[in-house]
Amino acid sequence: MKWHRGKPAVPGPATLAGTMVIAAYAWWATGLRSFTAGAYVAVGLPVAALVLVVLVVRPDGSARTESRAGVEGSEIRLRTTFPWLLLLALAVGLEAGGLALGGRSTVVPTLSTVADHALAWHAVRFVLFCGWLAVGWAPVLRMTFRGNAGAD
Repeated sequence: MKWHRGKPAVPGPATLAGTMVIAAYAWWATGLRSFTAGAYVAVGLPVAALVLVVLVVRPDGSARTESRAGVEGSEIRLRTTFPWLLLLALAVGLEAGGLALGGRSTVVPTLSTVADHALAWHAVRFVLFCGWLAVGWAPVLRMTFRGNAGAD
């Protein structure tokens, strides 16, 4: 992908083809029966690929040839983690409230009840799986392409 002034250019055929392959994979993976060996493998493959890319690719986009102690700018700060901590606290509070009401409250449902109803549809599973892939791969892609931002 070519970058111009920090912004990606119009996606080329390879990017569009890659997106279609990922979408097809996500559709297939979310159609598998839950808690089967195939479903575990379908979820594990993107995780294994991500780990492999992180171990092999440097932040500037080149291949890693020697080990490094850390990546610059990778330290955790309260400013960046606070929204996630707040979201986690709200989720735990909602779950505790739902369980305190017996777990079957229609007013304050537990997260598992909401998830069970939402995950009944293949399209919802597909969207959530694509979101999961995007959240997992976004930092790695940003790190990889940051080094190519000035390249023409």
